Amino acid sequence: MDKVFMERHGCTFQSHLGEGGFGKVVKAYSTYVKKSVAVKIISFKKITLTYKEKFLPHERQLIRSLIHPNIIRTYDIFESRMGTVYMVMELCEKGDLSQYIAVRGAVPETSSCRLFKQLCRGVQYLHDRDVAHRDLKCENLLLDLHFDLKVCDFGFSKTLTYEAGQMVLSETYCGTSSYAAPELLRNCPYNPKVSDVWSMGVVLYMMLYASRPFNTSNNRRMVKMQMKHNINFPNVPPVSCEVKELIRSILHPAVEQRTTISSILKSSWILQEASDEVSTSNAGSRETGAPDEKVKEDEQLSESSSDAEEGPSAAARK
Repeated sequence: MDKVFMERHGCTFQSHLGEGGFGKVVKAYSTYVKKSVAVKIISFKKITLTYKEKFLPHERQLIRSLIHPNIIRTYDIFESRMGTVYMVMELCEKGDLSQYIAVRGAVPETSSCRLFKQLCRGVQYLHDRDVAHRDLKCENLLLDLHFDLKVCDFGFSKTLTYEAGQMVLSETYCGTSSYAAPELLRNCPYNPKVSDVWSMGVVLYMMLYASRPFNTSNNRRMVKMQMKHNINFPNVPPVSCEVKELIRSILHPAVEQRTTISSILKSSWILQEASDEVSTSNAGSRETGAPDEKVKEDEQLSESSSDAEEGPSAAARK
């Protein structure tokens, strides 16, 4: 990392946020956007030739064009002569969802519903643009000051192509095995949009239970568990039947029977959250009456997350 080089591009170093196999993420003040940002620093010396030649160019081209409230915003990208790429991105002060769950445990169902709906909207925006993320997981979902969710890290994303009106299936294994759909673990050609939905289901389960739905590191054993479609729902914490049914429909091993994002957004569980938002708004307009429980719950989450460990809270990392 060259701090002087960063300053020439309007970024004054403030602190380190995290480090991974690709390089590091730092916090800096941007004179261009006039606020603190996250800078993802990728060193060519620390990445594979495949990532450098195939994935990184696509990520650099894609992220500039993504503008959505639930997608991390990229402000600038610049590269040094030494072969180091600097990606200047939106800073999410509350860290990632994995950190939050590790410190605070399961996310209450009402807040899980709100966050999951934001995830659906962000991924739907990508899919509508024929972009598949291919690495959706709690580590790649960031939380801002308002406890709103932002999808980040597009290093394995893919812009989909079509031949004779049919999507060209992906054959590249990407992502993290514990979030991967059975078609990926079985090395079958796959529709990455449908596989993204599976990963979203794992994220939802993780939020509700602070554990994985298929808890094994053995991929063969995991595929067997996935294909049985026998999902275990612990009694603690208690969750509604509606969200359990939704998870079953998302984590369906048959791709043709797996639910879609459009159907998820129309599900009774998601619509109930929307109804609660209306009730909260109406309650807030009255001069008397007890505060809505959802408001108190979300405020508590937002406040408690500020006490969580200050780990990497940058726009992306691996």
